Amino acid sequence: MPTDIVSALLTLAGAVLMVSGLLIVRSAWAQRGRQPVRTLCGWCLLVVGIACATFAWGEPGLIAALAAFSVIAFVIVAMGAEYRPVRAANGRELAAEPDERPTNWTRAIAKSLLAIVLAGVAAVGIGIAFAVAAPLDAADRTIIGGLLVPMLWGAGMAWTLCDAKLVRATALLLVVSACAYGIAFLPKMLSS
Repeated sequence: MPTDIVSALLTLAGAVLMVSGLLIVRSAWAQRGRQPVRTLCGWCLLVVGIACATFAWGEPGLIAALAAFSVIAFVIVAMGAEYRPVRAANGRELAAEPDERPTNWTRAIAKSLLAIVLAGVAAVGIGIAFAVAAPLDAADRTIIGGLLVPMLWGAGMAWTLCDAKLVRATALLLVVSACAYGIAFLPKMLSS
């Protein structure tokens, strides 16, 4: 047989095997009980189908088989999609609101100091620790460490302002700061 006919037959066989494997896996997953034998058979058919296309066309066949696998899987899943009318949300389905706590000016000042100052100190400490101790080139460490600081500072500020317990936020930010500055400066101090 000419090579083109063999490649075409292998491609057709691979496509049929992939479609049947995906249908078997989908039907096994759609049923409520676990069916490991059917699921395993479906995945084996999928692998054999991809191998047929790879054997027929080499690396381009593997790429085409994986793309076909994705498209076939999408079509099979889309065929089983159910469209339901949208129901109006009642009060029970709304997202939970944050804790309502009485606020006073001392608590507001404490939260602001935690969010701005202590979160900033922790973020700068992590950035310095990364710039000093990461196993990368010096330029990469410095750039990544510098880029980490504003992102971590913002995350620390958001977390601190959302946390209802000031003691927990303070303790965590102090521990993170101590660990980060310890990683950054302790080895240098010990080696002097």
